Amino acid sequence: MNNKKLYFALLLPLSLTIFACKSNSEETPKDQDEPFKKSVKTTMELGEDYSDLSPSSNYKWEYDKTRWYINTLDKVPLPDPQVYVEDDTYYIVGTDDGSSCRYVTCYYTTDFISYEKQVIFNPGNFASTWEQKSNPLIYAPELYKVKDKYYLYYSAIEQSSGKRRNSVVWSDNVLGPYEPIKNDDVDGYKAPLFFDNEKGAVLDSTLFVDDDGEMYMYYSQSINGQSIYGVKLKSPYEADFSTKKYIVLPGTIDNNADPEDKVLEWEYAYRGEYGPIAEGPFMFKSKGKYYMTYSVNGCWNKYYNVCYAVSDSPLGTFTKPYKEGELWTNLLMGVPCTDDTSDPVYDQWSGFHSGTGHHCFFKIGDQMMIGYHAHKNRNYNQNSSGWVGRYFAMDPVYTKEDGTPFINGPTYSPQPLPEPLSDYSNIAPKAKIRVENVTNEKAINDLYVTDCYNLEDGSNEVKLGKGYSFIELTFDKEYTIGGLAINNSAYYDSYVKDLEYVAFSNGDAFGYSTFPYSCVNDVKEFVYPVSAFVFEIDKEIKANKVTICFRTEEPLRINEVQVLAY
Repeated sequence: MNNKKLYFALLLPLSLTIFACKSNSEETPKDQDEPFKKSVKTTMELGEDYSDLSPSSNYKWEYDKTRWYINTLDKVPLPDPQVYVEDDTYYIVGTDDGSSCRYVTCYYTTDFISYEKQVIFNPGNFASTWEQKSNPLIYAPELYKVKDKYYLYYSAIEQSSGKRRNSVVWSDNVLGPYEPIKNDDVDGYKAPLFFDNEKGAVLDSTLFVDDDGEMYMYYSQSINGQSIYGVKLKSPYEADFSTKKYIVLPGTIDNNADPEDKVLEWEYAYRGEYGPIAEGPFMFKSKGKYYMTYSVNGCWNKYYNVCYAVSDSPLGTFTKPYKEGELWTNLLMGVPCTDDTSDPVYDQWSGFHSGTGHHCFFKIGDQMMIGYHAHKNRNYNQNSSGWVGRYFAMDPVYTKEDGTPFINGPTYSPQPLPEPLSDYSNIAPKAKIRVENVTNEKAINDLYVTDCYNLEDGSNEVKLGKGYSFIELTFDKEYTIGGLAINNSAYYDSYVKDLEYVAFSNGDAFGYSTFPYSCVNDVKEFVYPVSAFVFEIDKEIKANKVTICFRTEEPLRINEVQVLAY
């Protein structure tokens, strides 16, 4: 706490009144029809009454880990993660690089603060199975419960052929031990259970159960690169390969297009040794539409990202949003790029994140989340860095009115945990908005944080005029406010460097804050995405109104505002 006080003292004397413009009033506005008052008195002290969580190059911040999280990439070393949720416990499985992929380890947690881990499947424990014993290379396991059994889907190297195959094992307990399935129908000891005389390797199987109970499995198959296929299941361990359908080829608009007609260049910019890559599928259903989400460009480089295609049925025609002349039209998350490998787009992202892909969707309460892996080395360069550790990260997922998902991430700055874990609820969407010297105010609380690669003109950002700008959020009752996050512009030429003040209807207010240096690259003129002014309120504030003031020398922009109450 003392470090925080000292830091704030260097920025602004605690006793100073913050003046927005000449005015003798020290009161926050109380009448909705009254023009904004132009000054407010500082009553809250940094380190005593609130904390500035915005990380900077010379400021060590602290935060309540029961209410906030940061993707520090140091807790769960599992690439290709999948999260299974049961009884408020989150079970994370993935490729265990630490064991050289010899077995499946599960990390489980109730709070995403502390984790326990346990090996839940090891084919080496069985005297005779189909997997290669010394080096099975188990990839991308996924865990599901169907009726009273738990099923663990995975791929491994087959002893007899040396090829990668998909199979599944089962258990009566979520943490296993898992063992091969053997009954009157199948023998999972002798052979992989999902085998259709594939010409190439298969991997990354994922299960999808539709609303009518029908089950489908999707996976990546290597034939002149890697493509996504889907098949209907007769049971959790039997596939009806007569229904097998090609779903996604990287670069084409849909799965009926000519394989040579590749126009989505960002999907094949970084080819693998054997061609373009589409892997790590996961099915997401929203507003009656089926969204096939997947990763492209190879897990070893920083341009590994998440794209999507949409269909009216689980095995139908999957089409990728595309408009001629536009880039990244079906990119959900990750570092954008083009097929010009000598001049990658947005190399400025180096140091922020790298290799964010191979994901899953899961829920914390009602909040949809994406779990994914990212390179531990945020400055990763595949030509000089060598192999890199990959760690679990997560961020929130929302949907537009038509059901299309969008992701506010990848993130590195502090983010509020969903309500079941933090008790925080973002009440900003409930607010009545009043502004002065501000336009496009609908973007203040629409949940959408603009990514720099989606809207080059920043048309979905909140526009602040030159001089003093005010945003007032009024609620229908008093809330206990625990924090705020004010997302900055995604564009270097438009981001706000300083926040003038935040005032509450109960008379409390705090002053000047500088946008975190660690979220801006001045050399390459780039603002890292989904970065914010972030504050944690340490005293009890009951208020029905929050007023935010900016003072700028030129027109600038911000993004989403979150007001966190409990």
